[in-house]
Amino acid sequence: MITRILNTGISDDNLESLNGRIKLNNFIALFIAGAGILSAPFFFYFKLFFLAKITVSFIVISILTIYLQTIREYILGFSILILGANTLIILVTLHFGLASNFHLFLICLSMTSLNLFERNKTLRNVLLGLSALAFIFLIFYLRFNPVRDNFSVEINQGMELFGNLNLFVLFAFSIVFFASFLKQKVIFQKELLNQNLILEHKNSQITDSIKYAKHIQNAILPPVAVFRKYLRDSFVFYKPKDIVAGDFYWLEKQEDGLILFAAADSTGHGVPGAMLSVVCTNALNQAVKEFGLRDPGQILDKVRELVIECFQKSERDVKDGMDISLCSIDPATRTLKWAGANNPLWIIKDNSDEVVIVKPDKQSVAITEKPLPFTTHTVQLDEGDCFYLFTDGYADQFGGESAKKFMQKRLKELLLRIYKKPMELQRKLIHDNLLTWMGNLEQVDDICFVGVKL
Repeated sequence: MITRILNTGISDDNLESLNGRIKLNNFIALFIAGAGILSAPFFFYFKLFFLAKITVSFIVISILTIYLQTIREYILGFSILILGANTLIILVTLHFGLASNFHLFLICLSMTSLNLFERNKTLRNVLLGLSALAFIFLIFYLRFNPVRDNFSVEINQGMELFGNLNLFVLFAFSIVFFASFLKQKVIFQKELLNQNLILEHKNSQITDSIKYAKHIQNAILPPVAVFRKYLRDSFVFYKPKDIVAGDFYWLEKQEDGLILFAAADSTGHGVPGAMLSVVCTNALNQAVKEFGLRDPGQILDKVRELVIECFQKSERDVKDGMDISLCSIDPATRTLKWAGANNPLWIIKDNSDEVVIVKPDKQSVAITEKPLPFTTHTVQLDEGDCFYLFTDGYADQFGGESAKKFMQKRLKELLLRIYKKPMELQRKLIHDNLLTWMGNLEQVDDICFVGVKL
């Protein structure tokens, strides 16, 4: 019977810690009711009829709070138990004075509030504060307003005996409370450990999936060896912010020797950016292979059309796309044709001390309010000239002593210092400079940097 009452309201659907608090609530309610019933003869013998009425109220509160557990009103049940017990303890103490030691039960109620409301900080603090204030009020009020002289010698003797009995009850309650508290702590730690294990498992699954997505994305990107095969003196510096990236590079060689290649920045980074990079890469391949386009500006026009067409199938208004720097070069004539969407082309002529910037069209390869045809720029290069395609990740990286952006000004100065060196060494110097600049700061965006020397 007692076990059944203690388990009232406990459910397999609840967290183990909640079931522990329910069991503690039921135990306290049962303890109060049992103590009241066992004390009944004592009250009648010493004619403590007021205390008998209070005890009946305690029993009613105990029954009510256990009933509330059966209908899953756990917090309401906990609250009624604490508030009701607080009220009745205050009334008894005001009536019989501090000799009853009833006011000491307010300390127990304070500790009980910490346990029952561990997940509801506001309610816990309110009830804890009420118990503490009531305890302080009773001590100071009754010290200056003693009530002992108002009762007969028989009642005072009864209250002294009852006060000593309460000390024993308090001792027993404290032992049970701390045992329950320790058990709750173990249960909470167990739940926390289980949740951490679940999170670690899910994180491992997600990370494994993203790593496999990286494997797929790497399979889509042209190998650096292919870049060097068709563009002998070149480098690709590719540094995703996350496991997968929105930035990507692309290359396609035509039968007549014309080489098309690009550095692109899809909207976003991480998994969303990587998914968009697949769409954009596919659109570039379609524009060149299926539609036979060779002019960079026309290619970007067609890619924009294909990307928009892809997203128009969605019920949502998707305005994502990419910024890109796209080249076509004829190695035999050193004629470079280029088109850009927000990303520029930088050229450093052999033995020059300045960077020639070919400005891009200020529009993305995506849905825009007033789309214009992309402009194709033609540049005649000479042997020894270098040119660079890149996304905005490098210049936007924070670092240095003031944790500021690297900016394009510093990037120009860096390239002017190193452009005469072999391209692979340039890649290393660009990489080392980035690490030095970043210091302990995190990478803020994907980085894609392509350099070619004729």
